[in-house]
Amino acid sequence: MKGTLFQLARRLASDPRVQEKAVEMLHRAKPKAQAAAAGVRAAARDVDPRQDPKGFLRRLKRGWDERDRT
Repeated sequence: MKGTLFQLARRLASDPRVQEKAVEMLHRAKPKAQAAAAGVRAAARDVDPRQDPKGFLRRLKRGWDERDRT
Protein backbone atom coordinates (compact mmCIF):
# COMPACT_ATOMS: atom_id res chain seq x y z
CA MET A 1 0.00 0.00 0.00
CA LYS A 2 2.75 2.43 0.98
CA GLY A 3 4.70 1.70 -2.21
CA THR A 4 1.59 2.20 -4.35
CA LEU A 5 0.92 5.58 -2.77
CA PHE A 6 4.54 6.60 -3.28
CA GLN A 7 4.39 5.60 -6.96
CA LEU A 8 1.16 7.56 -7.39
CA ALA A 9 2.71 10.63 -5.77
CA ARG A 10 5.78 10.32 -8.01
CA ARG A 11 3.60 10.01 -11.12
CA LEU A 12 1.52 13.04 -10.12
CA ALA A 13 4.63 15.10 -9.35
CA SER A 14 6.03 14.41 -12.81
CA ASP A 15 2.80 15.50 -14.55
CA PRO A 16 3.33 18.97 -16.15
CA ARG A 17 -0.30 19.97 -15.49
CA VAL A 18 0.08 19.24 -11.79
CA GLN A 19 3.39 21.12 -11.70
CA GLU A 20 1.77 24.15 -13.36
CA LYS A 21 -1.10 24.09 -10.86
CA ALA A 22 1.37 23.84 -7.95
CA VAL A 23 3.30 26.89 -9.17
CA GLU A 24 0.05 28.83 -9.56
CA MET A 25 -1.04 27.89 -6.05
CA LEU A 26 2.36 28.90 -4.65
CA HIS A 27 2.10 32.33 -6.25
CA ARG A 28 -1.34 32.84 -4.69
CA ALA A 29 -0.30 31.62 -1.23
CA LYS A 30 3.04 33.44 -0.98
CA PRO A 31 1.68 36.93 -0.11
CA LYS A 32 -0.55 35.46 2.59
CA ALA A 33 2.33 33.49 4.08
CA GLN A 34 4.55 36.58 4.04
CA ALA A 35 1.83 38.64 5.76
CA ALA A 36 1.42 35.96 8.43
CA ALA A 37 5.19 35.85 9.01
CA ALA A 38 5.27 39.65 9.33
CA GLY A 39 2.49 39.46 11.92
CA VAL A 40 4.40 36.89 13.95
CA ARG A 41 7.57 39.00 13.79
CA ALA A 42 5.65 42.11 14.93
CA ALA A 43 4.10 40.22 17.84
CA ALA A 44 7.51 38.84 18.83
CA ARG A 45 8.93 42.38 18.86
CA ASP A 46 6.16 43.51 21.23
CA VAL A 47 6.08 40.46 23.52
CA ASP A 48 8.90 37.96 24.00
CA PRO A 49 7.29 34.55 23.36
CA ARG A 50 9.87 32.83 25.59
CA GLN A 51 9.11 35.02 28.58
CA ASP A 52 5.34 35.45 28.11
CA PRO A 53 3.90 32.85 25.71
CA LYS A 54 0.33 33.64 26.73
CA GLY A 55 0.84 37.36 26.11
CA PHE A 56 2.47 36.57 22.76
CA LEU A 57 -0.56 34.56 21.65
CA ARG A 58 -2.87 37.33 22.87
CA ARG A 59 -0.88 39.83 20.77
CA LEU A 60 -1.08 37.55 17.72
CA LYS A 61 -4.83 37.14 18.13
CA ARG A 62 -5.30 40.90 18.51
CA GLY A 63 -3.38 41.43 15.25
CA TRP A 64 -5.55 38.86 13.46
CA ASP A 65 -8.73 40.42 14.84
CA GLU A 66 -7.64 43.89 13.68
CA ARG A 67 -6.80 42.56 10.23
CA ASP A 68 -10.17 40.81 9.97
CA ARG A 69 -12.07 44.01 10.79
CA THR A 70 -10.57 45.90 7.87
